[in-house]
Amino acid sequence: MEAALWIVTGLSFLSWAVSWILFVRFRRVPSGPKGVGTAPRISIVIPARNEEANVEVLLQSLRECRFHEIIVVDDQSEDRTEVVARELGARVISGKIPPAGWLGKPWACQQGAEAATGDWLLFVDADTRFMEGGFERILGLAGGESRVHSVCPYHEVEAPYEQLSAFFNVTMILGMNAFTAKGAFARDIGLFGQVMLVSRKDYDLVGGHSQVKGDILENFQLSRCFAAAGVERSCWLGKDTISMRMFPGGVRELIVGWSKGTVSGAANTPKAALVGISVWMSGLFMSVVPLCFVAAASSPLATVMVSLYALWSFQCAYLFRASGRYSILAALAFPVGLLFYQIVFFQAVRRKRQGGTVQWKGRDVS
Repeated sequence: MEAALWIVTGLSFLSWAVSWILFVRFRRVPSGPKGVGTAPRISIVIPARNEEANVEVLLQSLRECRFHEIIVVDDQSEDRTEVVARELGARVISGKIPPAGWLGKPWACQQGAEAATGDWLLFVDADTRFMEGGFERILGLAGGESRVHSVCPYHEVEAPYEQLSAFFNVTMILGMNAFTAKGAFARDIGLFGQVMLVSRKDYDLVGGHSQVKGDILENFQLSRCFAAAGVERSCWLGKDTISMRMFPGGVRELIVGWSKGTVSGAANTPKAALVGISVWMSGLFMSVVPLCFVAAASSPLATVMVSLYALWSFQCAYLFRASGRYSILAALAFPVGLLFYQIVFFQAVRRKRQGGTVQWKGRDVS
């Protein structure tokens, strides 16, 4: 028993050490350019379906910003999304019913892009909001080089149940394969779907969202389209730039929300990143198992096991705080969040294999 516990503990520590390679290059959006200068003509495109409250917060956060235009694509909303957006000065397009083969969000983005007149397109999810100076940071990314930028919004956490999103948030970030030791030289870098900045020229070059019209996670496929066209991709973390509160409607909304993209996200994650995430999670589990036998372990082994758990808690705290406003308690009790993640993930896998669907905002999305 003692020897087995030493082996498991040693493997867990090795996983802890190796897993830092996955996120050693975490980086936030850099500060914007100093001075006024000539701002690039940025068209902000916001796909919105039943986002009455969210779109108001987002548009209010852009009131003092220098942009070319704001286009809200009202995607067949059943609330006052269109009215609120117009009242706050946005140009509103009444989205048409998605044609055969199109999903709602890619179709809304395509319609917004076709109507835009700027030299740069900034696609932004309606449930985000810019922090003070955040848009200027995004503005600073627009330049002459052929490159598309994506930003993962900082996750605002208010209710206790929202702490359960921690592992989903982190695996989504790690799944982009953009923050490893290889940095920009990594293969198959993904794009975050919530915030994407691209020049009109590069967007048209790849055919826009028409190339990903039927993809639930269109950001992964778009990234591959840009890569094939020779357009570089950059990923950034949105702390101090842009944030979002993902599921304010309760635990059920949180489960459904993460279920709709978790399985597809795993299927689209680059193999190297998927292996790294698997090693990371295996190490997390292996750090917990020995603790169940800590009472029967020798004093040196018990000390090592408890110390290892503390190391994993520290790492989780670092990752959680980089992705959102998570409590230190979420890191200290990481087995709870990890177990919740596994349950939701495997339930989503089972549902998909059985041909089931997930309803989101009144539509089947998987």
